[in-house]
Amino acid sequence: MAVEQVQQVLLEAFTTVGLPRAIKVDNGRPLGDPRRETIPVLALWLVALGIKVIFNRVRVPQDNAKVERMQGVLSNWTEWRKCANTQELQQRLDREVDFHNTKYRVSRLNLKTRAEVFPNLLRSPIPFDPTDFDVQRAIDFVAQGRWEREVSSHGQFSHWGQRIQIKITYAHKRLSLKLNAHTNQWEAFAPNGELVVAFNSRISKDNLWNLNLS
Repeated sequence: MAVEQVQQVLLEAFTTVGLPRAIKVDNGRPLGDPRRETIPVLALWLVALGIKVIFNRVRVPQDNAKVERMQGVLSNWTEWRKCANTQELQQRLDREVDFHNTKYRVSRLNLKTRAEVFPNLLRSPIPFDPTDFDVQRAIDFVAQGRWEREVSSHGQFSHWGQRIQIKITYAHKRLSLKLNAHTNQWEAFAPNGELVVAFNSRISKDNLWNLNLS
């Protein structure tokens, strides 16, 4: 599924049930980056909406153990191999999710349903307001990280979709890059801490909403 399609599905979900406080994601696209070279634009879009994005550690599936287990349970309950098409699969998923949340009584919850114990389970108390889209949230989030890039023999390096030319004297050196949250500029530092170059990031409100940072 294209990243724009995922965004539309999320918009429909947020409009229907409200915003979650946080979303926990693995390292796969479109919300994660297996190589951790960037933060995917869809994840930053969520951050700009005020949603906390929690990334699992690389190659540690135990960080998402409950979700992985639930996928296995739903797989068994829906008997997806017997579905004739995706529409039938969606119908079975909707039915089992409803049963799991509103009808199945859990022993560790004193034989109450999850919906009875967690009243915000089916609808978030945070309403979705598309105008509350603050790019500074995404900028501040990115500014917490640091990335390394190696300069080519021609004095160039690539970072988040941009190719930057610097002095040839930095060829084959590894630069440390950090986003300045106040200027919204990337700053690249040599191993000795010297500022080599600063250049504008492409993180803007329009680019982020349109999922275009490359």
